Amino acid sequence: MMPMRDQTNRHAHAAHEEAAKTAAARLSMLAAAFLIVIKTATGFMTGSISVWASLLDSAMDIFASTINLIAVRAAARPADEDHAYGHGKAESLAGLFQALVIAASGAFLIWEAIRRLITPHRTSSEGLGIITMLIAIVVSIFLVRRLRRVARETESLALRSDAIHYASDIFTNSGALLALLIVVLTGWQMADPLISIMIAIYILYSAVGVGRESMDVLMDRRLPADIDERITEIVGKFRDRGVLGFHDLRTRRSGSQKFIDLHLEVERDQRLQEAHDITVQVLRAIEREIPRSRVHIHTDPG
Repeated sequence: MMPMRDQTNRHAHAAHEEAAKTAAARLSMLAAAFLIVIKTATGFMTGSISVWASLLDSAMDIFASTINLIAVRAAARPADEDHAYGHGKAESLAGLFQALVIAASGAFLIWEAIRRLITPHRTSSEGLGIITMLIAIVVSIFLVRRLRRVARETESLALRSDAIHYASDIFTNSGALLALLIVVLTGWQMADPLISIMIAIYILYSAVGVGRESMDVLMDRRLPADIDERITEIVGKFRDRGVLGFHDLRTRRSGSQKFIDLHLEVERDQRLQEAHDITVQVLRAIEREIPRSRVHIHTDPG
C-alpha cells in the first residue's frame, strides 16, 4: 500500500495541476473571444480576406478551446467502475477533434482565397487593420507562452494542442499584417489572397501534427524510448538486492498519465515477503523518477 503521506501529496499535486490546466483553458477562451470582437469589426471595415482568415481562425479557436476546457475537466475525473484507467483520453479526443477543426478552417481559407484571386476585391481602412493585427499578435504570443508552460508542467495534450493552434494564430495574424502593409505600401491587392493561401497551408500542416499525436495516444502507442532507458537504469539500481532484471515492458499514455507494466525478475530463493518488498521498492522508485506514472509490476522468479 502507498504510505498515507505520499498518497496525500500525490492527490494535492494532481489537484494543483488540474486547477492550472482549467485556468489556462479558460484564459484561452477569453483571449479568443476578445480577438473575435476586434477582428469582426476590422474585417467589415477593411474588407481584407487576410483579416477574415484571421477572424475565422479565432472563431475556430474559441470553439476548440471550449472543447478543450470540457475535455480537461472530464480527464480530471477519477477512475470509476466503468473506467478503471481514468478518463485521460478525453484530452486526446479533444486534440483529434481540434485537428479536424483546424484542417477545415485551412481548407475554407484556400477556397475563399482562390475565389478572391478570380474576382479581386479591394481593401480599405488598412491602417485600422494593421493596428488590430498588431494587438492580435501580442495577445497570441502571451497566450502561447502561458499555454506551453502549463502544458509542459502538466503534460497536457489538450493544452499542447491549444498552444499549437494559437501559435498558428501568430503566423495567421502576421500574414494578415504583411498583406495589409504590402497593400498600403505598393497598392498590390493580390498580396491579400496570396498570403491567405500561405497562411492556410501552414494551418493544414499544424492540423496534421496535432492529429498524429492525438491518434498515437488513442491507439496506445508506446512511450518514447528514453522512458525505457530510464526504467532500465532504475531497475539496475536494485541488482544488489536480488533483482535480476525485467521483461515484457509495456507502456502507454492516457491524458497526462503514463501507464507502465512490466515483469520483474528476482532471485528464485527469495522468500515471498522479500520478493514483495523489493517489488514495491522498485515500483515506488519508478513512480518517483517518472512523473505522472502509474506502475504495475508482476514478480517472476529468475
